[in-house]
Amino acid sequence: MNKKDIFIGLVVGFVIGLLLIPTLGNISALQKIQALLGGSKSLLYVILLVALPIGAALGITVAGFIGRGAPVIWQIAKFGLVGVLNTALTFGVLNILIWTTGIDKGNGFAALNVIAFIIAVTNSYFWNKHWVFTGGRHQQAEQFVEFIIISVIAAGVVAGIGKVMTEYVSPVGGLNSVQWANVVTAIGVVFSMVWNFLGYKFIVFKKKD
Repeated sequence: MNKKDIFIGLVVGFVIGLLLIPTLGNISALQKIQALLGGSKSLLYVILLVALPIGAALGITVAGFIGRGAPVIWQIAKFGLVGVLNTALTFGVLNILIWTTGIDKGNGFAALNVIAFIIAVTNSYFWNKHWVFTGGRHQQAEQFVEFIIISVIAAGVVAGIGKVMTEYVSPVGGLNSVQWANVVTAIGVVFSMVWNFLGYKFIVFKKKD
């Protein structure tokens, strides 16, 4: 760990906070959180755009110290932060698309999920290659193909879950269709994070022998 890693934590934390704004706004959560904070919009934005980046940087710092004795902890921490960034990017793009198109179920929603996922995967490749999993064993072209294969499988599962659960399963817990679409996406994201970590670590970015 070095100063660059701490700076990355700050930047990534800030971007995550920024991306949470359209997501929370679209699911009608932004005003509720603001109400819990005494109606202070400025405090809400301080939490998202100042406290969150500082927390991310502190988390990376702690993981860096722990990772000196257990390198896998350091790698998991970096992957986790990138994973949160990708999740925020997925939800941010998805909710902007839902808001602009009005589509929140069925084949249309599955297509929106794929678009959001592709954007997040492109971001994911950059961060995983250059920060999380360094020193991979493959040439770039071969490595990228493997990355795409692993990611496309995850995207297919996420899109399938999205289609089935928004078209054939009614929202539960009093959620509206947009909130339910976000819950469904969250279920898919959990699967994709586990699948992608295993695939990236042991296939795509596997260390040279």
